[in-house]
Amino acid sequence: MFRHILCPTDLKERAYIALRKAVQIAHQFNSTITLLNVHPEFIAQREREMLRVSFDGLKEKYRRIAIESRKEMMAEIGNLHAEDIQVDYEIRQGKPERVIAETAGKLGIDLIVICTDGRNTIKDFVTGTITEQVINHASCPVLVIPYPKNK
Repeated sequence: MFRHILCPTDLKERAYIALRKAVQIAHQFNSTITLLNVHPEFIAQREREMLRVSFDGLKEKYRRIAIESRKEMMAEIGNLHAEDIQVDYEIRQGKPERVIAETAGKLGIDLIVICTDGRNTIKDFVTGTITEQVINHASCPVLVIPYPKNK
């Protein structure tokens, strides 16, 4: 039923709650998981040029961030004893809500598993949270795992 699961992660505790559920589902349906880590702080080339930012310095910084992010994602898969599941790791730049929905469409994802991200800012109340926007724009089912309020 669910051959390919997308699990977005910001490498925070709530994302690992969703990952645990994604691993359970993957074991049940023999699914592949794609872990997606989106970095809104990565600046596109056009923006760098406008800001006159050194490309070489940023390129190295982004490379280090990407390597560390991938290591953290791989470590969490190891912690969940999910080595028997095929896991792909994607690191992208951009607005998470947009990149998550676009990636799901491009990869032919059958299910997105994401944890609630809560309303932390006034902007969240006006435009909606990342999770709400993913629900509204995804082309596949979205399983939303509640984040425990006592955390």
